[in-house]
Amino acid sequence: MGRGPYEKSGIIEDGGLPPHKTVEERFDIFFPTEDTINGNGRVTEREILEKKLNINVKLWYLPFCNKRTTPFIWQDVDKVVTID
Repeated sequence: MGRGPYEKSGIIEDGGLPPHKTVEERFDIFFPTEDTINGNGRVTEREILEKKLNINVKLWYLPFCNKRTTPFIWQDVDKVVTID
């Protein structure tokens, strides 16, 4: 046949954005922490090192999934997240 199992099964993820539809993605971004370990080797306390986190998200358009063609940044978002 000459084709791999990914082409035979039909389970190929479509990573494209659908036209005229809003798409929402969820990403977990963790604050940096440091664990305090007691004599038994167990974590006793987790301390958050930074209360403020600067997040920068860039959405790129990559023609033919290749940065060597003519890519450009479609959206660039900066956000500051703080916790109390």
